[in-house]
Amino acid sequence: MSRKTSIAISTGLIGTGLLAWSFASRPLVENADLAVPFNPLGINGSPYGEVFAMAMQGPIDTEFNGFWVRGGPMKKDAETPSAEKPAEKSGEGFRLAGLLEAMDKAVATRTNPKAATEAHKMYLRRQVEDKLRFAYNLDPSHYANYNSLHFFLTEPQLGTRPELTPSAAKLAEETIHYCLKKDDDPRPALTAAAAASNVLELMFNDQQSAEPRFNTTQMRQYLDVLDYCIQRYVAMANEWDDKNQWELLSPMRVTECDDRLSFILKFREAAAGAIARFEGEAHPAQAAK
Repeated sequence: MSRKTSIAISTGLIGTGLLAWSFASRPLVENADLAVPFNPLGINGSPYGEVFAMAMQGPIDTEFNGFWVRGGPMKKDAETPSAEKPAEKSGEGFRLAGLLEAMDKAVATRTNPKAATEAHKMYLRRQVEDKLRFAYNLDPSHYANYNSLHFFLTEPQLGTRPELTPSAAKLAEETIHYCLKKDDDPRPALTAAAAASNVLELMFNDQQSAEPRFNTTQMRQYLDVLDYCIQRYVAMANEWDDKNQWELLSPMRVTECDDRLSFILKFREAAAGAIARFEGEAHPAQAAK
C-alpha cells in the first residue's frame, strides 16, 4: 500500500468518524439538562477568579459613565480639552502636568453635538451589565461586585432585561448558597448577609404594590437567614483573630469589612422594626397567609 493511499484511507476514516460524532452528539447538545455554565479553564469560582474579580471593579465605569453621564448632547459652551492651553503655565513641570491632564480628559470627553440614540444607550447599558455579571461569575462571594450587579438589576433605568426584580432575587439566592459553602474566609458570610438584606429590601418594596406577594412570615424567615449570616461572620472573624489571619490583609480591607458589618447590623435593626410595623398594620389573617 502506497503512502498516498494510506493517507487517503486515514483521512476518510477521520471524516466518517466526525460525521458519525456530529449525528450522535446532537441529542446531547440539545438536552438542556446537560447544559453547563461557560467556565473557560475553570477560572470562575477559583482563586484566580477571585483576583480577577477584584481587578474588574475599575474598568467597568468607562461604559457606565458613557451612557449615564455623557449620554446627553454636548453643551454649546463646552470646550474640547486642548493640549496647547497647559503650555501657558510657567515651568516645564507645570506644562507637562497640564498636558497629561488635558490628554486624560480628552479620552472621555464627548465631542458629538448630538445626543446618544436610545439604541446606543441600550448597547452601552448591556455592555455594563455583561461586564458586571462577568465579574460576579468570577467570584460570586465578592461583596462589591455582587452588590454592583444587584443594584444594576433592580434599577429600571439601568437594567436592560425584563423581570428585573425576579432576576435580582434569584441572584441573591444563588449568592447566599455559594457564600455559605465557604468555610476558610469570613468575608463571604458578609456577602451572604448583604444578599439576604437585599431580598428583605425587595420584600419591603413589594408592600407598596396593590397586591403584595410577600407576607411577614416570609420576611421573618429571611431575617433569620440574615441573622445566621451575621453570626457566621462573627464566629469566623473571631477564629481569624485567634490565628492572626487579619494581619495578612491590608488595613484598608479590614476597615472595609468593619464598615460593611456596621452597615448590615444597622439594616438588620431597621428591618426588624419594619417587619414589626407591617405585622401591626396587617390583618391577622393576612399576616399568617
